[in-house]
Amino acid sequence: MSRRYQEQVEVRLGDPVEHRVRLEPGWRRGTRTMAEVPTLFLWQGRVHVVRGVLAQWTQRLPWWRDLGAGSTDADSLEQEVWRVEASAGRTHEMGVYDLVHGGRWLLERVSD
Repeated sequence: MSRRYQEQVEVRLGDPVEHRVRLEPGWRRGTRTMAEVPTLFLWQGRVHVVRGVLAQWTQRLPWWRDLGAGSTDADSLEQEVWRVEASAGRTHEMGVYDLVHGGRWLLERVSD
């Protein structure tokens, strides 16, 4: 089951090795390396610790979404999406979260 949100979250980035964040096989050194990945995020008053990065991609917003902001910069229409596996502490079950970064961080989707 998946639920959609558009809630602002605070995200901390860090070294995946130092924070023990598991990366999918395509992320190994030599193929696709990231210096910093989301390591935790604050949502609904709880700290969610990222246990794994499942995927990362860039998505483009429809051009008409940005007309009201008055920006003509093409980069403002690009967003990074990070699909991560995280839990809100040791006693909570893992979930899959889509974190979107496009100037600010948003939680877009949660899958149980």
